[in-house]
Amino acid sequence: MKNISHIVILCFATAILLAGCGVLYDFKPIKQFDQKDYDQMITSVLDRNFKINPIVSDYEQFDAYRTCIQDSLWQHQTAVQPVQILYFKKDSLLSYHINCTAKGGLSNLNWNTDQRFETFPPVSAVTITLQMQNLSKIRDIYGIHDDSEYLIVVFWTNMLPKISKSAIETVKTNLRENEVVNKTSIVLINTDKFYVTP
Repeated sequence: MKNISHIVILCFATAILLAGCGVLYDFKPIKQFDQKDYDQMITSVLDRNFKINPIVSDYEQFDAYRTCIQDSLWQHQTAVQPVQILYFKKDSLLSYHINCTAKGGLSNLNWNTDQRFETFPPVSAVTITLQMQNLSKIRDIYGIHDDSEYLIVVFWTNMLPKISKSAIETVKTNLRENEVVNKTSIVLINTDKFYVTP
């Protein structure tokens, strides 16, 4: 059952991407988790001015995140998006972005569509419902123990390295320009293993 569900999710996510929900800039098919590619991405975004915690998600962890909201539309359309940005103040979700809510440019996605990232926290691209506060379970799922005032979680994948990197850099710019770097912690969660697990 797990294999069938995973195949359906992967096909659905690919179809969304191919249909233009997050234009495929630099799409890179992956067949396995590649430690070298992972290390290269993390090295390229680490910055001693930011508190950054990189995590490699396994299939079960990302599936637990995807299903922590009991809504099939959420599970199969929103939560399975390859690149996601979530801003929390303690356990309250303040702002949420997925790759298909960012407009496409000539070579990448514009995460700052409609100037959402001009303020802190950014204007949420997805309407936040009461049920979505369950996403604070990310802390337990991934064993995140951080007492910063704000926690920012970025889900990313080497299937979309350019879009993933631009999401991370957009977050860093948002924190720097709004002078809240010292109040925040960034958690970068790689989900490659979810997409390649048979």
